[in-house]
Amino acid sequence: MWKTSLAQLCGLCLLLFVACPVFAQADQERAEALFQEGYTLYQQRYSPNAFTKFKEAARLGHAEAAYYAGNILRRNSTYITPEAEEFYRQAAEGGDVYAMLRFAQKGKMCGTLRNCDYDREEWLDRAKEIVLPEAEAGDTQAMMALSSAYAIGGDSDKDFEWVERAAENGHASAQYWMAVMLDEQDRGFYWTEAGRKEDILKWLRASAEQGFPKAMLKLAVKLREQGQFEEARYYIERMAETDYYDALVEAGVQIMMGPDIGKVLSPTISYHFEKPRPVEGAAILLAVHREKGKDEPLELIERYEDYLTPEIMAEAKERSKELLVDTPIIYYLPKFGM
Repeated sequence: MWKTSLAQLCGLCLLLFVACPVFAQADQERAEALFQEGYTLYQQRYSPNAFTKFKEAARLGHAEAAYYAGNILRRNSTYITPEAEEFYRQAAEGGDVYAMLRFAQKGKMCGTLRNCDYDREEWLDRAKEIVLPEAEAGDTQAMMALSSAYAIGGDSDKDFEWVERAAENGHASAQYWMAVMLDEQDRGFYWTEAGRKEDILKWLRASAEQGFPKAMLKLAVKLREQGQFEEARYYIERMAETDYYDALVEAGVQIMMGPDIGKVLSPTISYHFEKPRPVEGAAILLAVHREKGKDEPLELIERYEDYLTPEIMAEAKERSKELLVDTPIIYYLPKFGM
């Protein structure tokens, strides 16, 4: 009797030993699926729904999900709450560098009472120790994380240097950010303003050609401002095929109104299209409205209603049914920049 029970116990232990890795893998796969669902919702600015997904993924041990859960809580309160700190700590202990950098930030990030018990310098050093070797080995994601670490540490030159290195190594977001730093932050030294403008366009083109919609939109505007309308129109057309809300709205209204936009809205924002394409443009705006529920696309159509016949709108509505189907409309929110 004793021998039989012992044998059964050993068999049960063996079964559990074999099953544990299987369960662990299932949890990891479930956590990753939840994270991906949450990330899409986050990029759509559906934060409450995203938080639910991130929280569950974090419970299953997903470090990056914990970071985003903390981010949502922090953004809602404008500082790190105790609950946000708990998520950030899980993420940081799990190796998420940006969570470490949240702990390294100064000012209101800590909380209204400035009574956080974590060591900023320790977290900053820890983040650098992780990403510096990876960045030096050519990892562009690590380069961008390292630039954020130097920015937090107050070294603006190193911050700029690593963004530039990431851009030179083909990181589309870094290329876009280089243009923003040169254009909006007056970073870098140039003998002439023409040289600065040339580099702004260079980095925007590099990013846009990789399909980064935020770069396409900024590039189109810059080209329009400089009178390079043909190339600007090319990017407007490309923007209509993206999943970026701002780009889709801009493309939709420009294509819909064409040269009439000068009379309806403002001559300064015209791309000098040869003719309006009301069906195509209105269809884009209607599809964006359907997917996002925002009033802006419909308001732009209403501004042009004197030019839109019932037949045009009927055709646009029909065409809109084929656009942006199963395509989440997102905002390309940065991981650390908010």
